Amino acid sequence: MHHVILGTGPAGVIAADTLRKHDENVRITLIGDENEPPYSRMAIPYFLSGDIGEAGTYLRQDPDHYKNQGVEIIHARAGALDIKGKTIALEGGSEVKYDRLLLATGASPIRPPVEGLD
Repeated sequence: MHHVILGTGPAGVIAADTLRKHDENVRITLIGDENEPPYSRMAIPYFLSGDIGEAGTYLRQDPDHYKNQGVEIIHARAGALDIKGKTIALEGGSEVKYDRLLLATGASPIRPPVEGLD
């Protein structure tokens, strides 16, 4: 069984850890479009203000955490999803097959068009 998690934020990382906790043999792949190790965006203001160091933003402190857990991380942007074929096409031309897929890509803030919001 190959579980693919699209998104390397807190939800994706916790999902990978939970899958591993329940099954030592399952294959787990995290896909995220940033080259950095998975980190907490909520920690960025604390990093910028100097309250924490860069390492304090990482979701797992051990640099070998994912390797030790047998979790593959692919640093790439997903280009297309084929639900029937159970594949994710990545920018650059490669493709990842999966048995189960979790979309954990997070959210982006928006400013709703509410009068008087300013």
